[in-house]
Amino acid sequence: MADQHTPAPGIDTEATIHTMPLPGEAKVMMFVEANAHVTHVISLATSAVRQLIVGLLDALDIASLDEDGPAGGTGPGEP
Repeated sequence: MADQHTPAPGIDTEATIHTMPLPGEAKVMMFVEANAHVTHVISLATSAVRQLIVGLLDALDIASLDEDGPAGGTGPGEP
């Protein structure tokens, strides 16, 4: 089963990245889906996939999105 990574709400385009390990190889297949259409299919080494996902999350600046949420907490699950 593929792992699913969905960016935080607030983006006009709904993009989803699905990842699935390839059997017998140290590679991962990535499917990038935007607005219910697959836009890219990529096969990358595991470390490259990690770097790409972390880079995308950094680009979205998830921490600043959490600060704009409901008042009171500094992160998910905090009062």
